[in-house]
Amino acid sequence: MYRMKARCSMLSRLLPEPKGDAKISATAKSAVREIAKFDLFGYQSFEGNKYTEKGLQLEEQAIKLSSLSRGLVLKKNSERRENDWIQGECDIYVPSRKLIIDTKCTYDIGTHPFFRDEAEDKAKKQGYDIQVQGYMWLWDCEEAHIDFCLFPTPLDLIKPWENEEKLIDLVDQIPQKKRLTTVVIKRDETIIEKIKQRVEAAQDYYQQLIKELS
Repeated sequence: MYRMKARCSMLSRLLPEPKGDAKISATAKSAVREIAKFDLFGYQSFEGNKYTEKGLQLEEQAIKLSSLSRGLVLKKNSERRENDWIQGECDIYVPSRKLIIDTKCTYDIGTHPFFRDEAEDKAKKQGYDIQVQGYMWLWDCEEAHIDFCLFPTPLDLIKPWENEEKLIDLVDQIPQKKRLTTVVIKRDETIIEKIKQRVEAAQDYYQQLIKELS
């Protein structure tokens, strides 16, 4: 039997308020249709790009930078958790502090949020603030940190038309401690309750889609 559990990374797409008498927003419907197509046919529209590839290649460096900035020895979390509504795998779990840390590797100086308000805006725009609410729920944590990390772009990811100086040399000139900006997110039970409600509406719509092709 098909059953939808929302990934934490997509929760922000499920939260918009539906219009009128609708139980689910147009944005949420689009997200659920993507899940249904994957579950039914194994089709996934987004398979990554140079931005996500940089994040994957430099994940260990980002964790080391997060460790250094806190004076802690941190390691990559490999556990995936789920409940009746959501599922996810956070980057770093610090049980002694009831803390989640999520690392995000930015592509260049232009896209990196050096300033606090810029980082907060980016976290909200990308839905990272909602994503970590899901992680805090699954790991029973009270606080989450979103670490935006900037590193030189690996040569194999740089396209022929891109400027190596901007992507490597200019970044190297910036002290490493200034290339990490942290956004602190507190656990919010109001948002978690809203996630439950929106996911339940999404699950109903998902079942409707599955039945159409059964």
